[in-house]
Amino acid sequence: MDMAINHTFSALQQRDYRLLWLGSMLATTAFMTSFMMVPAVAYDITGRNAAAGLAQMGQGIAMLLVSPLGGVVADRVRKKPLVLMGQSIPACVIVGMGALILTDRITVPLLTIGTLIMGLGFSFMGPARQAWVAELVTSESLPNALALQQIAQNIAQVAAPLSIAILLGHVFNLGHMYLFLASLFLIVVPLTSILPSPTPRPRAVKRSMATDLTAGFRYVWSDLQLRILWLGFVGLVVCGFAFQTLLPGLLQTELGRSSTSIGPIFLSIAIAGLLVNIPLAGIVGTRWAWVTLLVMGLIMSAGFVALGLAPTYAVAIGAGIPLGIGRAGFMLVDNSLLMTTAEPAYHGRVMSMAMMGYGSQALLAPVWGALADTVGVRETLVIVGAVAAVVTVLIGLSYLRLRQVNAEAEPAGAALALSGRS
Repeated sequence: MDMAINHTFSALQQRDYRLLWLGSMLATTAFMTSFMMVPAVAYDITGRNAAAGLAQMGQGIAMLLVSPLGGVVADRVRKKPLVLMGQSIPACVIVGMGALILTDRITVPLLTIGTLIMGLGFSFMGPARQAWVAELVTSESLPNALALQQIAQNIAQVAAPLSIAILLGHVFNLGHMYLFLASLFLIVVPLTSILPSPTPRPRAVKRSMATDLTAGFRYVWSDLQLRILWLGFVGLVVCGFAFQTLLPGLLQTELGRSSTSIGPIFLSIAIAGLLVNIPLAGIVGTRWAWVTLLVMGLIMSAGFVALGLAPTYAVAIGAGIPLGIGRAGFMLVDNSLLMTTAEPAYHGRVMSMAMMGYGSQALLAPVWGALADTVGVRETLVIVGAVAAVVTVLIGLSYLRLRQVNAEAEPAGAALALSGRS
């Protein structure tokens, strides 16, 4: 047991990675907490599910359109300045949103603009931070370090709803809560500032950014395994974050609760995700990774259906357990497989393509909201679960095709080797 735990956290023994990991966890906690509050603020302003989705759409536009460019930049320049910029810009936005709420000047369009600017910051920070990990750890530690990045995200997913449940309404109002989140960057930015900033390897051939961007897409699309992992990640992320848009309406219209009573359900989802990620971090490099990926996708699907059918608030909290397990487990395994399969020279671009999933989910948030306003929020949650199940089955079928291709390639390779010896 001790050896398994040591393997799970082995990358944290490296000092630079440990500091980056800590800063990433605190920054992600602030980002997630602010985003979790956005739908509730928008729903309170308008009373519409579509408005809750619209407020998140700014992030989607930025991340879907700009994150591929962020990946190209991350593969060309030092990672540290990009990460610092990606931390500082959202921090300023969080301060501004807090001030607007305190002065009662907040509107849905302003929320959308705020998430747009934050999305621009993420579009450059995310690929750079993931590529920076590969520069701060040994190649042997890279799979574990990437898995621990996902664990940091899931710790943040626990801390975010926990801080909402404890602090919001008891210690801070919404405006002061945003200002508190901004104060976390007084720790995050200094931690990032003391880390080394390795110089990128000289490029043998200088190419335009458009050429590099195209090369990144071609690289992922030409590799069957990368293509499956990328498309699967985008598909499941689009489904996996739909609950953030739909929960305020579910609480108020179906469960008789305030739209701001999201904390306990978010907490249930996040704790379940964190607990499952700890053992998964130790198996991402094993032959069980793909099976685990598919099981996690189906568990997430079941969680959405259970949430949609929940008759009471307590049952809805319980439904967060399978939802959290499946969502977090799938994202950890898929992201780790994606980055360890890709060549280091493409890490920034591959990560930026994965981030398009986050952009797509935010861009589709108004669609989920409008669907809930039309057919009902419970029905929409069940539909999301069904879509997630279909995507998981397609990933499974594609994986079987991948195994078949690899099996056919092995005899051909062996025959070529034998002919070469003769």
